[in-house]
Amino acid sequence: MEEFTVSSLSALIKKSIEQSFSGIQLKAEVSALKVHSSGHLYFSLKDANAVIDAVCWKGTVQKHKIKLEEGMEIKCLGQVTTYPMRSKYQFIVEKYELAGVGELLKLLEERKQRLAREGLFDQAKKKPIPVLPKLIGIITSPTGAVIKDMLHRIRQRFPRNILLWPVLVQGTEASYQVVQAIDGMNSLSVDQRPDLLIVARGGGSFEDLMPFNEEIVVRAVVKSEIPIISAIGHETDTTLIDYAADLRAPTPTAAAEFAVPERIKLQADLSRVFSQLNLIISSSLEKKRLFLHSNKILDIHGIVFEKIQRVDFSFEKIISEMKNFLSIKKISIAKIIVPRLIIKENLEDIGQKLYFNFYSRIEKIKSNFAIIANSIESNSYMRILRKGFAFVETEKSLPITSVKDAEKYSIFNLLFSDGKLKVLRAPSQKNLFDS
Repeated sequence: MEEFTVSSLSALIKKSIEQSFSGIQLKAEVSALKVHSSGHLYFSLKDANAVIDAVCWKGTVQKHKIKLEEGMEIKCLGQVTTYPMRSKYQFIVEKYELAGVGELLKLLEERKQRLAREGLFDQAKKKPIPVLPKLIGIITSPTGAVIKDMLHRIRQRFPRNILLWPVLVQGTEASYQVVQAIDGMNSLSVDQRPDLLIVARGGGSFEDLMPFNEEIVVRAVVKSEIPIISAIGHETDTTLIDYAADLRAPTPTAAAEFAVPERIKLQADLSRVFSQLNLIISSSLEKKRLFLHSNKILDIHGIVFEKIQRVDFSFEKIISEMKNFLSIKKISIAKIIVPRLIIKENLEDIGQKLYFNFYSRIEKIKSNFAIIANSIESNSYMRILRKGFAFVETEKSLPITSVKDAEKYSIFNLLFSDGKLKVLRAPSQKNLFDS
């Protein structure tokens, strides 16, 4: 009887299970989801009668647009393997997708109703948008047409200083980066903090816009002390961030228009107000003068006449000074120079820089480790076998790598991706392996 070690038995079981249960497709509900600090996902897949533990590695997660959530029904492709340290089996998810768009819409509607019951979308909590902000913070991708169009429209309407916080706008990491950007903008000192924030991205598929439906993004928007304009997708696209924002813009370009007034129109409004004020003051004083004349007060008391003259002179002086004041203001507005674009990072002091540098190095090491792990997996002999190749081994599972070695044995095992086949070589077939 052959004697096994625990390790060898565990390895044999693992090999047997992986050979028998690879390329498996499951339709199940995600349950007990845990996001590890490494980025890997650990959860369960369940139906009405059974539960199986599952793992989705960080590299796989980052390739998908949809973020896995508790209660989500998915279709996934993968293989069953074992975890020898705990004598358990688990399903490795290599690909996944929603069981249907209707399932995701149902999930979003339930989330929307739950957040609405918490009062996160109440109109009474909306903050007013400043008429002419001195500094506008924009949270979006630093490349592409969106940021260029917004900057152009702001310069065209009424130039303002811009603080850009670059983020990813799709993928599983996007929601976390948007939350960090909103919190980071709010944590800036008073003299550096924007008066208004715009969270923007261009159009995309339903899945592309999913980061802006995440609960953490909604809560970050509501918590922000700085007013926020949401500008996600095209006019027909609606995400949960739109309900939480203080103002929703149908497009990023429209958000730029909402953020600043049109300078020429503002000058025209100023001139109109001045004319109306001039007319009101003139009419009021003229009525007073006519009243005094109609009562013949001027003929009775010469001193009253002198007072009226003083009123006339004072009125003319007021009008003259108002014209000068408004003229100066008009010139000031006309001479506004387009401010340069200010792009800053949220590094408030040296301590934070050191922290982020250290954190970045750790993340780089983790990333390199994941790349190596993925490389090992991609070069696994099982992947090669699934392409139609076979692995030749002895009865004791020793590899046979040459014709010379093969001639020493009369019995072989041909290992395919879906199982093992025993082959008996007849004596007459001695030259079967000749090249």
